Amino acid sequence: MPFDITILLQQVSCDDEAAFRRVFDHYKAPFYSVAFKMTHTAGIAEEIVQEVFVTLWVKRRLAARAKNPEGYIFTILHNCIYAHFRKLAQERQLKSKIVQATEESVNPVETLLLEKEHRIILEKVISGLPPQQKIIYQLAKQEGISREEIARRLNISPNTVRNHLAAAVEYLRVCLKKEASAIIWAVIWMYV
Repeated sequence: MPFDITILLQQVSCDDEAAFRRVFDHYKAPFYSVAFKMTHTAGIAEEIVQEVFVTLWVKRRLAARAKNPEGYIFTILHNCIYAHFRKLAQERQLKSKIVQATEESVNPVETLLLEKEHRIILEKVISGLPPQQKIIYQLAKQEGISREEIARRLNISPNTVRNHLAAAVEYLRVCLKKEASAIIWAVIWMYV
């Protein structure tokens, strides 16, 4: 069957997972190539590709109505790459401010308290994950175990691991974004 993105996206908008798989298989390699070229990091490129397809699935009904479906999908890729670099810049700026404030501070106890606060917030957010997502996230992100190894250990498919990991990362991103403003205010309060 020939590859027709317009027809496939219409099928995807009706929750057709087989059509989504065809779209994924068709675009996975070129998207990875673009993301890797921009980030120079395999893991980040992989995460960006996952984010593109999670976004495409979430916005599948909008994608099906797009006048230029392929352009729509590539725009999602561009936006995910741009969001990665914007997040990186914000993290660097925040780290720079924290380092500068820490260097100006003569009280190491405040620094230790701030680090403990960060760990507590992260642990709290991770504990809110569903059990399977929590296990997969901890194995992948905290212990550095590959998705294939996690799949083997948990006796599930690598795609299931990927889906759980993508959902966990998205959940953490949303929760930590909410917590970020509290952290920034804590930093400002401690060093003003």
